[in-house]
Amino acid sequence: MPPDSIEYTTEWYHDRMSNIIAKKITLLRERIEAWSSKNGYENMDNINETRNDNGEIIWSRTDWEYVDDTYNHYINDKDYSPHTATLIKMNELWKKYKLNNE
Repeated sequence: MPPDSIEYTTEWYHDRMSNIIAKKITLLRERIEAWSSKNGYENMDNINETRNDNGEIIWSRTDWEYVDDTYNHYINDKDYSPHTATLIKMNELWKKYKLNNE
């Protein structure tokens, strides 16, 4: 139990939530790395793909790159707050990259 002398300001709350979200994003990134190490990096899915007229992929962004980009935005821009859809997508990725021994 924290001492009574601590004041829980709005700034304290936002800093605390920022730390929690940053840690969770880091855990997701590490989880994707562990899954890819075990199952092969070529088996990691792409979150975004651009295809040409023949259906060939000409640009893609992997799930790991998506999580890493989000983390970089989050820690480098103090005004950045992940959209609800981003957090939902990250929850889906957490389930998707579960290792069998967990």
